[in-house]
Amino acid sequence: MTEKKRILIWLGIMLAVVSLIWMVHICRSFYVENRELHDKVDRLQYTLAHSTIGLQRDTIRDSIPVVTQQVITIDKTNYKKMEADKELIADLKLKIAQVESENRTLLATQGQVVFKTAADSDSILRYADKWCDFTYLVKPKKLSYNVRDSLTTIVSREYKHKFLWWRWGTKGYNVHIVNHNPSSEIRYNRYIKVERK
Repeated sequence: MTEKKRILIWLGIMLAVVSLIWMVHICRSFYVENRELHDKVDRLQYTLAHSTIGLQRDTIRDSIPVVTQQVITIDKTNYKKMEADKELIADLKLKIAQVESENRTLLATQGQVVFKTAADSDSILRYADKWCDFTYLVKPKKLSYNVRDSLTTIVSREYKHKFLWWRWGTKGYNVHIVNHNPSSEIRYNRYIKVERK
């Protein structure tokens, strides 16, 4: 065997070893990425099961409640499998691939009203303010009501790095929900951002 052939064989062996090491590294990085994805999904499921965890409550302008919650990020495959409300998306005549993010909020409105009544039994009791209307017909015992609410949702970026007045990088996102009705309380909120890779 000539020196040239021996060098080519060694180069081939070295190339095979380097290729093998590179493939092991790629497989390991896929495993780590997959494990991180499963951990993220597990955290998401835990958050969904304990929906009030992570809600920070505050008040602005003396009486307007504000709820802040961190955005849950999930890739489109897991969104389609686990989170997408397929019937609702179909009712809206959309495809799941069109969904960029989803926000679900549950409100509870409570309060007390005092009706002004007349002396006879056929009277109508009424109450109205900026957020609700109640009408009670005494004789047929019929209550009609209309409750209104107003929400403003703002998504803000949380910076990863800060130095003096410079901000850069993205650590995550927060959702700020301003409920303009002081009689309402946000009981549940979930904001999911669908990642496109």
